[in-house]
Amino acid sequence: MRLCVFIGDMYRDFALSVLRHLDYYAREKGYRVDVFGTFSVPSTNPLHVIGLKSILSLPDISSYDGIIVCYDTLVHEGMAKDLIEEINNTEAHPPLVCIRSGLPGTYQVLPDNRQMMHDIAAYVISKCHSADIGFVTGNLAMPDSYERWDGFNDAMAEAGYETSDDLVFRGNYWITQAVETADHFIKPDGTLPEAIICSNDYEALALCDELVKRGYSIPDDTLISGIDNTLEGENHIPSLTTIEIAKSDFVEAAIQAIIDLKSGKDIDLNIPVPSVIIPRESTGDPTGERDIYKMLCDLTANASSSMDDKREYVILSAMFEGALTMKDLLNIALEQLREIPGIRSCFLCRYRENDHELAGYFKDKGDITVDGISFKSDRTLPKGIVDDDCGMYIGFPLSYKNDVYGYAVLVVDTTDYHFIDFKTEFLLTLVGQNINKLELYEKLFGISDVISLYIKDPLTGVLNRRGFEKKLSEKFDKDGNPVHPLTIVSLDMDELKYVNDNFGHLEGDYALKTIADSIAASLTGNEFVARMGGDEFSAILDTSDPNRTAAFISSFNERIGKINDSGRSPYNLSASIGSCDLTTWNDLMDCMNTADKAMYSEKRAKKKARD
Repeated sequence: MRLCVFIGDMYRDFALSVLRHLDYYAREKGYRVDVFGTFSVPSTNPLHVIGLKSILSLPDISSYDGIIVCYDTLVHEGMAKDLIEEINNTEAHPPLVCIRSGLPGTYQVLPDNRQMMHDIAAYVISKCHSADIGFVTGNLAMPDSYERWDGFNDAMAEAGYETSDDLVFRGNYWITQAVETADHFIKPDGTLPEAIICSNDYEALALCDELVKRGYSIPDDTLISGIDNTLEGENHIPSLTTIEIAKSDFVEAAIQAIIDLKSGKDIDLNIPVPSVIIPRESTGDPTGERDIYKMLCDLTANASSSMDDKREYVILSAMFEGALTMKDLLNIALEQLREIPGIRSCFLCRYRENDHELAGYFKDKGDITVDGISFKSDRTLPKGIVDDDCGMYIGFPLSYKNDVYGYAVLVVDTTDYHFIDFKTEFLLTLVGQNINKLELYEKLFGISDVISLYIKDPLTGVLNRRGFEKKLSEKFDKDGNPVHPLTIVSLDMDELKYVNDNFGHLEGDYALKTIADSIAASLTGNEFVARMGGDEFSAILDTSDPNRTAAFISSFNERIGKINDSGRSPYNLSASIGSCDLTTWNDLMDCMNTADKAMYSEKRAKKKARD
C-alpha cells in the first residue's frame, strides 16, 4: 500500500500523533507513506504562502493507492481547498479521504463536533447549579466552530438553561486571546461564571494560566474544560478536563476507507469516530496522586532548556550568515539537522529547470554527502537512494516568502518525544532564506566578489578574522582533531605607531602590507595567514615536518631584512613572533593565548634592548 498524506502545523500534538500512527503502518505493515506539508505559516502576507504551498504540488498522486488530507491543518490562505480541487481535477486519482473536516462531497473521517461538545458541556454543566456558564467559541471562519457552539447550546437547553450572549466569547482556537477572554468573563464584582467551557484545549489552558496569574484558583473559582486532549493539558497544573478522539482512530478509519474504496465497496461520505470524556482537576475531578515537586522541577528544567534553545537560535543565525557558498550552506544545514535526535536521515533537494537535484544528504546519522545528483521530476528522490517499497518519508518546502527553491525529505524516529520540533522548522527556514541570499549575491556581485569582501582584509589582501576562523575550521575532523600537525604563529608588527606618527598613515599602511606580503611569501602548500586586527597577524603552519616553524620564521626574517637593506623606507621593519602547537579544536583559544604571550615576551625584550 502506497499512501500520500498532506498535513500542516506538523509541530503540534495532533500532527505528531497522526504521524506516529502512520509510521506504525509503514514499519509494521510494510506500507510506503509519503507525507507532504508545512510547519507554521510565518507571514500574514498571502503571497508568502506560495512558497509553502509548493510542497503540496510535489507528489505524482497517480502513483499512490490512496490520499489522506488533514484538512483543518492546512487552512491558511485556502491551501487545503486548493489542494483538494487540484486532486479532483486530476484524472483517475486514487481514493481521497479527509480527516477532521473537508470539502462537501469528499470522504471525511469526522468527529461529531456537535456531539463531542454536547457531551463535555453536559458533563461540566452537571456540576453547576445555575445558567451562569461561559462559552469560548473556536475560530468562526471554520465550520466546526459553529458545530461546537451548537453542541454547547444543546447541552444548556437539555439542562433547562438559556445561553446568554454576554457569556459567550468569540475565540480563535489558539492561545493568543487569553487576556481578552479573562477580561470578558471577570464580572464587575470580581467573580467568575460557575464554569467556562472552551472549544479546544489551547484556549482553555491559556485562560487557566491568565486567571491564575490574576489570583484566581481553578477549579475553586470556576470550572474549565477543553476539547482534544493535548499533552499540555494532561501535564498542566491543574490538569485539564477534556474530550478526545484517539488519533489512531482517525488514521485507522481513513486507511480502512481507502481499502474499502479500492475494493469497490460503497461507503458513506461521512465516517464517524467515537469520542471519550477525560475528567481531570480543572473540573474538580480527582486524577490520583501527582508528584507536584517533580512537576515543578520539570517545569524549571523546561524553562532553562527554553532559554538554551533561544541562545542556540542566535548562534545558528550567525553560523548560517557565514555560509557564502551553496556547499557551505548545505554542510552547515545537514550538520545541524543530523544533531536533532528525532531525525535519522535528511535529503535536501533543489528544483532545476527540467528535473530535480539531490543537493546534499545524510542517511541513518551517517556521513554527509554534498554532491548534486540529478533525477527525474516525477520522483521525490533519486531511484535507489531509499527503499521505494516501504517506510515513512516527510517532505517540507525550502522557500523564502513566495520564492521556491526545493524541498527537504526527512526520515524520523517517531519514538522520540518531539521528532519534529521548532529547531527543525528554524533550520529549514534558514536554508530557504540563505539560498535566497546567495542567489541575490550572485546576481548583484558575483559570488567570488562576495566571498572576497567577506573573508579578506581589504588593506593587506590576506584573510580577515572571519576568513581565519572559516579556513582553520576546515583543518579539523568532526571529532575536533587536526587533519595534520598544526602550529599557530602569532606575529605583531613592531613600532607601527612610530611609523604612523612620524611618516603618516599611508606609510603605515604600506608597512602593514609589506609585513603581510612577507608572511604570505614565507608560507608553503596549504598554510595561510590572516590579519586579526591592527598590527596583529596569525599564521597557520603545517608542521608535519617538526622543523617547519623555525624554517618559516627564518624565511620571514630574511625577507624583511632584504627589504630593510634596500633602503626604501627611513625606518626598519620588524615583527615580534610567538608560536604554539595546536592539538585539538577545543584547545584553540588556549593555544592562541600561548602564542600571543610568547610574541609579547619577544616584543618586550626588543623594547628593553632599544631603551
